Amino acid sequence: MVRSVLIGILLAAAFASAACSSSKPPTQSRPISIAGTSTLAITNGIHVLTSIPMPRGFMPIEGRPPMWLQNGTEIGVAGTLNGHVVVIGLSGQNWRNERIIAAETGPDAAEAGNIVDADASPDGMTFATAVAVPSQKRLDIVLRDLIATGPGHPITSFDGLYDLVSMHWLSNSTLAIALRPHPEPALSPTPAASEGESGEAPPPPPKPTSGLQILVVTGAGSVAPLDLPCKMSALQWSPHGVFAVGTGDQTTPPIIIDRRKSTCTPMLAAAPVQVLGWDPESEQSFLFVQPADNGKNKGVFEHDIATGEDRLIAVSSAAASYIGNGPILAFGNQKLTWKAVAQEPFGPVVAELATFDPDKPEIDIKQLGFRTVPSMIAESTMSYSPATNRVLVQTYAPAMPIPMRKLIVYEPHSDSAFQVAFGPARGIVLTSWSPRGHWLALLDGDANGSMLTVISPPG
Repeated sequence: MVRSVLIGILLAAAFASAACSSSKPPTQSRPISIAGTSTLAITNGIHVLTSIPMPRGFMPIEGRPPMWLQNGTEIGVAGTLNGHVVVIGLSGQNWRNERIIAAETGPDAAEAGNIVDADASPDGMTFATAVAVPSQKRLDIVLRDLIATGPGHPITSFDGLYDLVSMHWLSNSTLAIALRPHPEPALSPTPAASEGESGEAPPPPPKPTSGLQILVVTGAGSVAPLDLPCKMSALQWSPHGVFAVGTGDQTTPPIIIDRRKSTCTPMLAAAPVQVLGWDPESEQSFLFVQPADNGKNKGVFEHDIATGEDRLIAVSSAAASYIGNGPILAFGNQKLTWKAVAQEPFGPVVAELATFDPDKPEIDIKQLGFRTVPSMIAESTMSYSPATNRVLVQTYAPAMPIPMRKLIVYEPHSDSAFQVAFGPARGIVLTSWSPRGHWLALLDGDANGSMLTVISPPG
């Protein structure tokens, strides 16, 4: 559903841009391609380390990029296969040895159920899955040691059915689990005929667990609640696990959790928010995306935890990151304003990268040599590798019959940008940097098939 809405937005933007634009985009020669993935062409000169077709019928899951496991020697990819969630591990020479890390059914499943969340530990050596067992009204947390054989085992369980399960490793031995139970119907009085021989009514069913749970997985394992006066939504954690942002949804407002103080602070932002990155020096501020103009647009903001204030970073954009020791890099166009976007949402603009400190007047603008439209900028993403101080921008440009997807690697130190892949904006493309930042994993797929490709970008 998310992907079909995105493609619809891009198509509308492409047709509108072609119909109403009175100026032509800058002429540029298309990069030569000698390799390709399921939906992309790899630019000539880019070193392709491997390209692996996924099993027939496998489809990547939106928002689940490739996971670098065991110090980069294994790559985990999450998707659906024959209607069930599965996590496939690829390792060995050129990552061509395949195994199942987690599954919902079959011999590779720790137990039959629905995988509702999954996360790898920071060192990539342990894999956790949250498995719902609806028939038994139970949620199990399953751990798998990735250097051991076998599908893993449940380490703890929570009674009940849950509308939300959100897991995150705070360290290699501690897992944070946010739970929001499904509302239970009111219990009707138990008729006397159902009473036991003693004349006593049967005990009520166990009450579901709610809120934030901290699970220690070492030794015998233990789980304890963190008492918080707030309702849970999906959590996005700061790198050191001190703060978490509850992204909010239709029933729950966005919040900021301070784990040291056991407090919840409401945000003024509109739900849902998406955290893009945390201030690398103090974690006292973070970049986030929120809807704007009653959901017709979106923008990037910076939130200051100490003051509770938000400031605008980029209009009609969802791509920004802290780089180096604190400057902000944002994708968009410096001339865009909320009013201008409302008046001409499909008006062509030059794609730009801006590097700046919000507290200083200087802004360094780099034009990327092609035109796009605000609605396509708003659907763009950015991922940052702190190890090599490089970013990957996934964006779009008007084209017929469907828009063109562009993957651009930018290196701030040399101020150089290079398009590493391109192709019609169809299907799903998910990306992640390797731990040392030298390689880039691309997982893409559409109705014709899916593929994992690993490249070594320039720079």
